[in-house]
Amino acid sequence: MKFGLKNVLIAVFALVVSGICANNECSGIETGTKAYNDGDFERAIDEWRTCADNGTTDADLFYNLGNAYFRNGNLGFSIFYYKKALRLRANDDDIIHNLKFAQAMTKDKVDEDEEENPILSTLFKIHHALSLKAQLFVLLAIVWIIALVCIGRRLVASEKGKNVCTGFVFALTAFFCVVGASAAYKVIVLETEVTGVVTAKDADVTSAPNDKAQTLNTLSEGTSFEVLDVQGNFASIRLGEKVKGFVKLSEVGIVE
Repeated sequence: MKFGLKNVLIAVFALVVSGICANNECSGIETGTKAYNDGDFERAIDEWRTCADNGTTDADLFYNLGNAYFRNGNLGFSIFYYKKALRLRANDDDIIHNLKFAQAMTKDKVDEDEEENPILSTLFKIHHALSLKAQLFVLLAIVWIIALVCIGRRLVASEKGKNVCTGFVFALTAFFCVVGASAAYKVIVLETEVTGVVTAKDADVTSAPNDKAQTLNTLSEGTSFEVLDVQGNFASIRLGEKVKGFVKLSEVGIVE
């Protein structure tokens, strides 16, 4: 899937706007919360799904939907909404814990024989210490601070004071570059990496995007995979090195 500067800018703008709009709560959120607390998970799902389908994009909403689906015995939709929540709040321990717990119950596994590199693991944790939205606000704050320091440097009379301001600007610029690189990578991931989840009881992987194609494999509910492309009513997918083909969109959910 191709991306360009225009798409990246649109993604950044959409993310900031979604954060602002998330405060305008859908009326069904409160009703769904009451239903969930009363143990009526189907009613909670109906109320919260209505909010989600009407454009409410909020990590808490998706996380609660994941919990409701899990309690209702729908593993596939549970994992699907946990992944949507994690896409908006990548460093949330509760979402990560529940997602891993649900994924441990799926039947299809991808072998991961490679040992985790401690250095890469540390860098990954630092990279996800802040959400993309938080990083964008940090970058904006740094720009304002640099502007104020530059103004202050012009007002300072002593040479020592000017040097301190210059050094502070260089330090802030370096920090800006680090945070900016992390944020840019997250935007690129949002634009290029698309995952899907089997939401039906199972989904056939076929050799071509049509109903008459040969069935190559069958994925069970809750299985996650990489989405390569969408062709009509089918998605081209890849799962590890062994599974590649097409699945019906009606049997899966694409995390966007």
